[in-house]
Amino acid sequence: MENQIQTFVLISSTFLGIFILISVYLVVKLKINDILLKRSEDKLKTFNETLQTMVTEKTRELRESEKRFRSLYELNKEILENSPAGMIKLDKNLSIEFENPEMKNIRNMTSEKTKSIKGRSIKDIPEFQIPKLLKLIDGLIKGNELTIETKFLDNGKKTYVEIKGVPIFENRKFAGAVLLFNDITESIIAEEKLKQSFKILQKATEDVIQAMASTSEMRDPYTAGHQRRVKELAVAIGKEMGITKEQLEGVKFAGMIHDIGKISVPSDILSKPGKITEMEFEVIKSHCKTGFELLDKIKFPWPISKIVYQHHERMDGSGYPNGLVGNDIVAEARILAVADVVEAMTSHRPYRAALGIEKALEEIGNNKNSCYDKNVVQACLVLFKNKNFNFTK
Repeated sequence: MENQIQTFVLISSTFLGIFILISVYLVVKLKINDILLKRSEDKLKTFNETLQTMVTEKTRELRESEKRFRSLYELNKEILENSPAGMIKLDKNLSIEFENPEMKNIRNMTSEKTKSIKGRSIKDIPEFQIPKLLKLIDGLIKGNELTIETKFLDNGKKTYVEIKGVPIFENRKFAGAVLLFNDITESIIAEEKLKQSFKILQKATEDVIQAMASTSEMRDPYTAGHQRRVKELAVAIGKEMGITKEQLEGVKFAGMIHDIGKISVPSDILSKPGKITEMEFEVIKSHCKTGFELLDKIKFPWPISKIVYQHHERMDGSGYPNGLVGNDIVAEARILAVADVVEAMTSHRPYRAALGIEKALEEIGNNKNSCYDKNVVQACLVLFKNKNFNFTK
């Protein structure tokens, strides 16, 4: 019996100890969980506060961005509405999404055109049926940024425009385009007036030069028409050589008056029937310098005075008045030199009969590597032998 009691007491003590340990474990665990929970609550609270701060900041930034976007939108709208250039925005189907007021002015809207073109395909609107514009639009679809000038309308008045097209692509696909229309009518009209004024001025210049040429030829009847024919041949040579338009003009006008300096040479020397003396030849040679001095006072857009001064110079330095060599002689004077020799040899002079074109071509051909520019000579020979050039009477 005693043993049973002892066994019971031992078992009871053991269970009691286990119970106490479990209770202590549970209390400790609960306490730890409580501490962890409190820490989690603190972290959550901190996170919530941080999140709230971030949301507040982002909301403020978003409102500021929205405000800036609205301001930018209003600014862009103001720019578009008051732009001096007409503007049309097309969608991917080439339908018109936007047209600003200036575009309506450029379209010169009549009562029939007051209705909006928004939503309509630009290719279906009659006033846009301009070949150049349609070609530009086709180029935009291919991704090309293009600019053209064209007459846009002609309803009683001419309207010229410069049209610039810029394509819009999204994900490498055509998404539309913007067309800018600048009214350039005034500049076109001003340019036309300027061209007309230039033609009038050019004609006046030619008339003055022709009058100067006639004045010089009045003193030397035997060379009447010489300057005109030299001009004809010199211009033909210049064209054959492919010189610039500006150089060609210089050759033309210099040819017309290249002997103007002869007004200082006594007429009895110019028309002397017999052989002239060495002293008389020196007097004749002075006409180059006299011509230069007369023409150098006039501000021509071409180096006419220099061309006239050098038209008796020779490539090897044997010419006059300064014995210039090679490229020291201006190209226009080298052309004039060949034309002058050919015309002079084919014409009658008081001291000799005309020598003929064959002799003249033989002269420049034999001396193309010494006296005359070989390129000028070649061009001259081509004119007479291959292109049947003839002097006018």
